[in-house]
Amino acid sequence: MGQDVKVSRRLTILGDAEHYANVIGPLQEEMVHFHDHFTDDTLCTDKWEATSAGASAAIAVEHATYPGGMCRITTGTADATVEQLSTPLCWEDDMNAICEARILIADVSGVALFFGFSDLTAETSPAMPIDYDGGVLATPTGRDAVGFICDADDSVNGVSSIVCVGAVAGSLETAIDTDTDWADNKWHVLRVELNPDGDATFFLDKTRVGFMETAITSGTHMCITVAVANRDAAQDYVYIDRVDGWQDEVQNA
Repeated sequence: MGQDVKVSRRLTILGDAEHYANVIGPLQEEMVHFHDHFTDDTLCTDKWEATSAGASAAIAVEHATYPGGMCRITTGTADATVEQLSTPLCWEDDMNAICEARILIADVSGVALFFGFSDLTAETSPAMPIDYDGGVLATPTGRDAVGFICDADDSVNGVSSIVCVGAVAGSLETAIDTDTDWADNKWHVLRVELNPDGDATFFLDKTRVGFMETAITSGTHMCITVAVANRDAAQDYVYIDRVDGWQDEVQNA
């Protein structure tokens, strides 16, 4: 076997090695890799900034409902109050940043969900990085964000539609409907890949579903974030199985 083995997309280990140790020696990634499967007893505040608004709202590690590592976002009961979970602002399109998460919405009719990159780690409730509050796509003034939305207030694409969105300094890009509806208690894997031009490619459950040219202002420092807004008068739940992020390593001159 040669010194450099090239695989186009995915390496799958089969046979007995699938269930036993299959790497001898260090597997060294050249990219920065952030990973949290929420297996700790509590949410790691070195990795995450958690912001909750509203009575009984909470963002916490939860192992009872789905064992194996999970974070649960519990909304308040007031309409439009927002809970947000964010990494530090250490991600950039110039470094080919990627974010991915596996997420479940318990009651799609009761929430708005945003997952992707944002230029702020916390919003002033009831704002989200981007949403359909009031039925119209909106973002706070001057803001940059890119990711997926599923919003019960979305009167354009449908109340359970999964939509790709972006905003450049507060100017919204044309949203892309993935033609997929989010069903209650359904897991989806959401992935956003940025390039050094600020373009974004979107993947839903490992399938490419959209490309957005100049989705954000290039060079903007971003966080990976999950934001959830309540859209009814009841408490609702969003479960995050894992969050991953990748980007190129900084190259010293």
